Amino acid sequence: MDEHTGSRREPQWTGDIAAAAPGWEPGFLRDDRERGRKAGPLLWGLAALSLAALEATTLFFGRSEAMSPAFRIGTALGALLWPFVVVLLCSLWDHRFSQRRGVKVFAWTCLVLAAVSFASIATTRGYWQRWLNKDNLTAEDFRRQAGRCAREADLACEEANWQDYVRLLPGDTLGLANLGMAQARRGKHQQAVENFERAEALGEGAYDLFAFHADSLSKLGRGEEAIAWSYKALAAQPALVDVRARLARLLVAAGRPYEALSLLQAYDSQAQARGSPLYFAGQRIAIETAIDQGGGAAAPERAGLRLPAYGGHFFAPVNLGDAKAMAFMVDTGATRLSLAEETLRQSKVAYRVVDPSVRMFTADGRRVVAKAIVIDAIRIGRFELKNVQAITCADCLPLLGQSVLSMFDMRSSKVQGLEFMTLVKRGG
Repeated sequence: MDEHTGSRREPQWTGDIAAAAPGWEPGFLRDDRERGRKAGPLLWGLAALSLAALEATTLFFGRSEAMSPAFRIGTALGALLWPFVVVLLCSLWDHRFSQRRGVKVFAWTCLVLAAVSFASIATTRGYWQRWLNKDNLTAEDFRRQAGRCAREADLACEEANWQDYVRLLPGDTLGLANLGMAQARRGKHQQAVENFERAEALGEGAYDLFAFHADSLSKLGRGEEAIAWSYKALAAQPALVDVRARLARLLVAAGRPYEALSLLQAYDSQAQARGSPLYFAGQRIAIETAIDQGGGAAAPERAGLRLPAYGGHFFAPVNLGDAKAMAFMVDTGATRLSLAEETLRQSKVAYRVVDPSVRMFTADGRRVVAKAIVIDAIRIGRFELKNVQAITCADCLPLLGQSVLSMFDMRSSKVQGLEFMTLVKRGG
């Protein structure tokens, strides 16, 4: 305020900023200039290459063959997430953060993650040793590395190590079997079958070897051989439910649905006796439905019904009235067909009582009172039987006795160590 005129005086800058301090600029202008810096095409290209290196390391150098499409997409997005998280944290930390700096941080983060991932994978799965010291590795080294690769689901790495193991020990059946299984998991079924056959010819025998052999044969369209090797796997380990399910599908495809039913019912009947739930209930319903819609047995089963042994016994699929097929155990020592009263009631099959009080002994030695009946009709596989003599009581087990078996010619056979019983109806 001018004390003479009373008017307001504006402040004026009388100096020269550039002259007073060359290169100096206010902080807010400098910050604004830094934030406005853009990334050029070269930097964007480097960032893209860095991202590609990270995704390649994650997807293709990792376990790509074992990934489903959904898992592959999730893995790719997961790898992309970390660089963005780092860029976000840096932008919160630095108030001068610009696009150029963000792209730089993104590129460097991708490169560091790719390098760390590559080094970790190469160390964990033994790639460094294979690349730098392969000629000095022993068969045991390759076996251990194959195990590490298998745990990481790196199928290519696993196969390569088993190949080197077999190269050093060409007569080792364990190596041949594991090489075949690694090749089967990679879809190389012809090579896998060749190695399985070499191992088996040298005396190797294990349920997993047989199961993989059967699966590869089925993939090659060699159905009958696949069925035979599936039975061998079950003979070695009857509890292989996945092999049993695949074998049932192979039997249906080969036109032997009743044999497939017998295979599944035998397992379920034993499970039910132990108080366990029926494992193959759904698959059995599907097979029974296919039989009903197809109007009977296919050509391979018209001559006879083949029953595979399970637990030293043979089980046949028996239809009573409206009930679904049940597994009845073949008992050549029993006089008549035997079944529980509850089973008879639920089936709604027509029958007549010929003796309301028959004293008999159960399998565990107990003496019980049963009823002697004649069932109008039952069906065993595709074969229908009329006026079948039977015994029923509260605790009777489902057994096929001589009243049924006498209507068949029974032929026992052993095919490559596997026991079968074939029922051929007398008189066609």
